[in-house]
Amino acid sequence: MRRRMWLLIAWSCLAAACRPSVNVNQELQTLLARDRAWSQTTKDMPRSLDTFMSYYAPSASVYPPGMPIATGSAAIRAALTPMAQLPGFALQWSPTKADMSASGDLGYTAGTFALTTNDATGKPVVEQGKYIEVWKKQSDGEWKVIEDIFNPDAAPPPAK
Repeated sequence: MRRRMWLLIAWSCLAAACRPSVNVNQELQTLLARDRAWSQTTKDMPRSLDTFMSYYAPSASVYPPGMPIATGSAAIRAALTPMAQLPGFALQWSPTKADMSASGDLGYTAGTFALTTNDATGKPVVEQGKYIEVWKKQSDGEWKVIEDIFNPDAAPPPAK
């Protein structure tokens, strides 16, 4: 019995020592850089929609304001395409904070965004808001968004 216990302890220690160490701070910086790079893909919308979509994991979910949850690439594309095609569409965002799991394979970024579209008269209107994105490191080492929620700072206009 004692021998089994020592073998179990030795095996546990060996298994822990064999796990690859993760530099969480480095992964966090990579994640922030990935979020910033993603924000640059919106500069040529809707032509750059494929590049924008490539940052989502295949089974990701998006929670757009005033709309149902969109899960999966096709549903996300269907939900976001009309927005990207609005006259005067421009979207900019920037992370203001982020955190990472100790294992270095799950993290989040949070920040602010500015969405510009033209009103009925063609005048640009800017909507300020905030977002949270949950990122997961994929088996190939690439970070992809698995959950994306955003909403405006201002309350919606009253119903008429």
